[in-house]
Amino acid sequence: MKHKCRRIRSGNYEYRGYIIQCVGYYHPEQRVVWEACPKGNTLCADFHGFSLKEVKMDIDNDLDKEE
Repeated sequence: MKHKCRRIRSGNYEYRGYIIQCVGYYHPEQRVVWEACPKGNTLCADFHGFSLKEVKMDIDNDLDKEE
């Protein structure tokens, strides 16, 4: 099933009940880091990745596994 990713503002997206945001540049890896927090809970991130696509794929794998 294909789900839509809604852009909230620059670097922030809503996807399947999670808020995905660009955290910034991670110097040791020399890459940009993204993280996803459950909607309403911005204190802890459940998913981390080096691209928006990677974080979305992790969310899909975790949520589809539960169904």
